Amino acid sequence: METAELFRVLYWIAIVSMSIILVVVNAGILVISIRFLQQRKIGLGIGAGLFSVFCFYLIVIMLGKTFPGLF
Repeated sequence: METAELFRVLYWIAIVSMSIILVVVNAGILVISIRFLQQRKIGLGIGAGLFSVFCFYLIVIMLGKTFPGLF
């Protein structure tokens, strides 16, 4: 296996694993925002929810640029 091919495989593994971790963390933030809303902490709930949705949008853009045929 050539060095360039090895780095290409490692890059793909890194991007996919990083994306999975980011999605899991953002899902956790979204769950926390729902709990904030249930506890009547409206400002924190809306802020955390908007942040989570915006981060999901950024993840989709990142994956779309990294893997052009994905979306």
